Amino acid sequence: MPTLNMTVNGKAVAVEIQANEYLASVLRYKLGLTGTKIGCDEAECGACTVIVNGTSVDSCIYPALKAQGADVLTIEGLAGTWARRGEAFAKTNGSSDANADANASPQLHPLQSQFIQQGALQCGYCTPGILMQSKHLLDHNPNPTDEDIKVALKDTFCRCGAYVAIMNAIKHAAQEIREPDAQHEFGIPNLPQVKTPLNVIGRPMPRPDAIAKVTGAAMYSDDFSFPDMLWGATLRAKFPHAKILKIDTSKAKALDGVRAVLTHADVPGSKNHGLVYNDWPVLCYDKVRYQGDAIAIVAADTRDIAQRALDLIEVEYEELPIVDNPVDALKPETIIVNDGTGHGNLLKHIHVEKGDIEKGFAEADLIIENEYHSPFYEHAFMEPECSVGRVLENGRIEVIVGSQIPYEDRRQIAAALNMEERDVRVRGALIGGGFGGKEDIAAQIHVALLAKVTGRPVKMLYSRHESLIFHPKRHATIIRVKTGAKKNGTIVASHAIIYGDSGAYASLGDKVMTRAATHAAGPYKIPNVKIDCYAMYTNNP
Repeated sequence: MPTLNMTVNGKAVAVEIQANEYLASVLRYKLGLTGTKIGCDEAECGACTVIVNGTSVDSCIYPALKAQGADVLTIEGLAGTWARRGEAFAKTNGSSDANADANASPQLHPLQSQFIQQGALQCGYCTPGILMQSKHLLDHNPNPTDEDIKVALKDTFCRCGAYVAIMNAIKHAAQEIREPDAQHEFGIPNLPQVKTPLNVIGRPMPRPDAIAKVTGAAMYSDDFSFPDMLWGATLRAKFPHAKILKIDTSKAKALDGVRAVLTHADVPGSKNHGLVYNDWPVLCYDKVRYQGDAIAIVAADTRDIAQRALDLIEVEYEELPIVDNPVDALKPETIIVNDGTGHGNLLKHIHVEKGDIEKGFAEADLIIENEYHSPFYEHAFMEPECSVGRVLENGRIEVIVGSQIPYEDRRQIAAALNMEERDVRVRGALIGGGFGGKEDIAAQIHVALLAKVTGRPVKMLYSRHESLIFHPKRHATIIRVKTGAKKNGTIVASHAIIYGDSGAYASLGDKVMTRAATHAAGPYKIPNVKIDCYAMYTNNP
C-alpha cells in the first residue's frame, strides 16, 4: 500500500492507504479526525469540506494521494489557526506572555465563537463543513457582502435551515478578524424585545453542546470506533414485490474476511418489528414488499469486503404485481401487499363526522370541489443512518445510534433478539438531522444480531442511496375536497376523502393519516363535516 505523507493541522503525518481511497475516508477512519463529515459522498452537500494548500475541497471525492505533501486543515485545527495568529502577534509586539499564551488552551476562532453566539448551529452535522468553507471565504475576502456569502456557501447545505444565523455569524466574525483589538458587542438580530430579561428568557443562550459541534468533537454514530470492529452491510430487495423462493449464502460465507452472514432463519426472537403494528420483517422471510426490504446482513473485516459479500448472496424470486398507489390498493381485486392489520391493504380507515353534510351543501351559495395530490417527501437529513452494536462485558447488548425514539428502539431490538429489555442498552449519539425520518428501525436490530453472533463490535453505515430507498417518507396523498360556503364567507360544509400512501409497512402511517383526517377541515368552525381517510399499504417506500 502507498504511504501518504502530509501535514494535517500543523502536524506531519504518514499513513498507509489504499490507492483508491479518498481524503475524507483517510481523515476519518485512518487518522481519527471525525469532525470532517460525509453526508452525500458525491460532492453535493459540502459536509466534508476541508482546506488543502489554502483551497477548500470536497474531501469525499478528493483522491487522498492528491494530498501527497500537502498542508491540510480540518475543523479540528481551525481554532489553532487563530491561536497561532495571536502568538505571532504577541511575539511581533514583544509580549512577554507569548510562551504562556502558546501553552494555553487555544481560544476558538472568531467563526466558531460567532456560530455559537448567533445560534448558527442546530443538529451540527453540517457545521464543520460550513465553518471550513467560511474560513476559506474570509481568507480571500475579509469583508464579504451577503451575496458573497451566499455564493461561497451555495454548495454547503444546512438541512436544519440556519442560514440567516450563519450569515450573521460570518459577518460578525469577519469584523472581529479585521479589527482584532477592538471591543465588539454583537447582538442577535431580530430577537423579540422584553422589558426585563430573565436569566434565560429574553436572552440568547448558547447550546450546551455548541463548543463540541464547532470544534469537531461532537460524536455522531459513525464517529464511534472500537477495537476489532467489523463492518456490516445489508442485501436489499431486487424487486418491489416478489415471493422469496430460496436464499443461498454459501458463497458469501466463504469469502475471506467475512465473519457472519445472517438471514431470517437466524433471527432468534420476533421476526417482525414496528412502531404501532409489528408488520415489518427484521429480515424478509416470505416475500419482499418494496426495494428497501432487507433480505440478508453481512459482517466483515472491512466495508469493502462486506459489500462484495452481498453480491455473492443468491436469491430466487417470483415476481408479483406491483401496487403503486393507494386508490388501487383499496380496490377489492387488488393483490395484497401487506395484511399486517388483518384488513388486506387497508392499514386504517379514519372517519370524522359532524352535523348533516347534505343539509350543509343545500344551504351553501357556493360549492368548490377539487382533487389535490401531494408527493412523497424525503426527509433529507444530512447524516445518513448509522448504528454500532456490541456485546458488553456483562453480556448485555449495546447499540449506539442517533435515534429519535431510543426507548422504542430498545423494545424492538430486545424482541428480535429474544432478550429482556433490561439486557439491551440503546446509547443515543447526536442526531445529524431527523425531522421524523429517524423514528423507525434502520440498522439497530441488524448490528445487534451481528454483534451477538460474532462477539465483536459491528458498525453499519448507510450510503445516501441506501438511505433514500430504505427509510419511510412523509406520505404521498390524494385529497378530494368539497367545500360549501355562504356569500358572507361562512363555511357551512366540508367533505373530504383522503387516500394516504403508507408504503409497504405501517411505520407511523396510522398516526400521520389520523392527523391528516382530523386537520382536513382546517382551523374553521364548520357545522357540517364529513371526512374519510384511507391509509393504505402499497409497494412504495
